[in-house]
Amino acid sequence: MPELPEAETIRRQLSSEIMGRRITGVQVLRASTIRRHRRAEEFAGLLMGRTVQAVGRRGKAVVLGLDGTTVVVHLGMTGQLVIAPAGEPLDRHTRLYLDLDDGRRLLFIDQRTFGDVAAYPETDWRRIPDLARYGPEPLRPAFSLAYLRQTLPRRRAKIQAVLMDQHFVAGIGKIYADEISYAAGLHPDRRANTLSEAEMRRLVRAAKSVLRRAIHHGGTSAADEKYVDAYGNNGGFQLLLNAYQRTGEPCRRCGEPIARIPMNGRGAHYCPCCQR
Repeated sequence: MPELPEAETIRRQLSSEIMGRRITGVQVLRASTIRRHRRAEEFAGLLMGRTVQAVGRRGKAVVLGLDGTTVVVHLGMTGQLVIAPAGEPLDRHTRLYLDLDDGRRLLFIDQRTFGDVAAYPETDWRRIPDLARYGPEPLRPAFSLAYLRQTLPRRRAKIQAVLMDQHFVAGIGKIYADEISYAAGLHPDRRANTLSEAEMRRLVRAAKSVLRRAIHHGGTSAADEKYVDAYGNNGGFQLLLNAYQRTGEPCRRCGEPIARIPMNGRGAHYCPCCQR
């Protein structure tokens, strides 16, 4: 599933590609992709003729700011936002596309169809309930030691589950929960309210460091995911993963085999020696 680094990579690329472009056509190829709207005509009416004024991100969502409308793209498990020439054959999993006034298209491709696109007659994303419920962005100052001091003592859930809770912190999913726990030296099975102040400090630093490195390398195209960037290219951070999907491989620190335990219906990867 695309997480914060993947959504941020796409945001940065789209910012340089579609800012100032006018939407000249809206084509919905699968109704469930715009499931928050009753009719495709309603959705299209909020986009047609409008100009892209901003490209943002909130958590794992890519947000397009148009003149008078905000478009929120939830990538789900396999969603892709790709720029392509208008005459190029469509991928068979294309669910929606926007025609732009420079002869290109912005495609939403989604093999497993868990993603969706929604348009709101609103220019301030903070007024959109779908986004306002999220916790702080982990790369912003609000995600801090002080925030963890205030929130973690009340949470008995496992640290892995807390990191993936979008109400607690926005944008972290399975890949980066594994990697952040590894970088912080914390066992994913630890209860959040058992962390010491020193461990909370390590957690904040690890989250910011891991996510920045992943963005720098264009995100993670993991073995069981479909992530590509806005140009259709794979990310590069999968080559640098320390824990995620490395079951049985040697820990890059100590050489102990990476283990996997069931958690949240999927599992957590960790080093039994380095993470306590």
